Amino acid sequence: MISKEVIAKTQRRLIKINMLVVSGFLILLCIFTYIYFGYTNNNNINKEMEGELNSIINQVENLDARYGLMLGLKAQGIKLQNPKDMVYMYIDNTLIKVNSNPYFGEKEPDFENQGNGFYTYTTSEGYQLRECNYTYKNCTIRIFREISSEISSRRQLLLTMIKVVIVFCVLTYFIAIYLTRNALKPIEVTWNNQAKFIQDASHELRTPITIVSSKLEGLLKHPNNTINDEVEGIADAMNETRRLKKMINDLLTLTKEDYTDVVEKEEFDLEALVKDLCDDFFDIAMIQNKTLKISSQLKHKNIVSDKNKLRQLLIIFIDNAFKYTEQDDYIKISLNEKDEKIHIKIEDNGLGIKKEEIPHLFDRFFRSENVRNKDIDGSGIGLSIAKVLSESLKYKLKVDSEYGKWTMFEIIIPIDIN
Repeated sequence: MISKEVIAKTQRRLIKINMLVVSGFLILLCIFTYIYFGYTNNNNINKEMEGELNSIINQVENLDARYGLMLGLKAQGIKLQNPKDMVYMYIDNTLIKVNSNPYFGEKEPDFENQGNGFYTYTTSEGYQLRECNYTYKNCTIRIFREISSEISSRRQLLLTMIKVVIVFCVLTYFIAIYLTRNALKPIEVTWNNQAKFIQDASHELRTPITIVSSKLEGLLKHPNNTINDEVEGIADAMNETRRLKKMINDLLTLTKEDYTDVVEKEEFDLEALVKDLCDDFFDIAMIQNKTLKISSQLKHKNIVSDKNKLRQLLIIFIDNAFKYTEQDDYIKISLNEKDEKIHIKIEDNGLGIKKEEIPHLFDRFFRSENVRNKDIDGSGIGLSIAKVLSESLKYKLKVDSEYGKWTMFEIIIPIDIN
């Protein structure tokens, strides 16, 4: 069986990978969002301040033309589009006009004049200010706007995104646990089934090999015996060899993907196929003193399917019916139509199957305990092959049984198979 530690390590690796991918994506998304929001916010503020600056320049040009710049500013002043803006105007580096504000009052800001452009400052009281600086002739215009609320909004956005990333990382962790567990479960089941298949195959192959080996050792111990003296041992060895050969062929059938994947469709008479097949079993029924019955109520006798595979599927069920019935028992094969489907039933009144064993019937090498105790020949591979064949042909199989009384296998074939 696959080691649980290997599964646990693989799961931890997958969780780490998922966490790194999701966390990395979220972090990059948050960085992009924060940068984009900050850029857009600054760009909007700059555009508004540029509009204010253009309005002031227009007013300055009119005042300069009518009164002269100095007289015009002192006599008439300027009007602001946004009363929250703070405007300081200098002529030849001398402050001549200022509007009152709650940040500097009538005082001059102590920020160094850095020339035309946009700048951001922080006051000693902790206010965030944005400056638009422009020089018109010998007049320097400095417009300030308080942007503490915008900066606070960015910080709040950043804090919110950090919280969202943390929450999503926690959710991702639990989702990753759930998904990796479900993703690895089929792999674990497949791995364990493969390991079990090897163990069961080894066990089943060991028995005939041991018997053949013991018979050969018996021959070596009695070199003077004739063939007539050892005929029983040789017969047993040959029977086990045939059983071994059949088991190996069945195993090869189970492992041949080409055999199960390739379906060679042709149109044929299903009723004729079943009757021809049963002709071979009537002699066996007579020898074993059993009754074989066939009944058909088909309206659509011709179907399109893989004739050889269907024949093999029927042989498996009929052979099992003969194998697990006794003298004076019956095997009945019936063909019926219902809901645009053909139902082939193989029924017998033999050993029967326990209800708890029915779900395991198609498992490889599964054999019922009562069958093993009766020493009935078989390897437990036939029904596994039947399952593979039915899946390849897109047929549906049903099983019903009452232990010690009867068993029924049903093959359901859609009439129109494309």
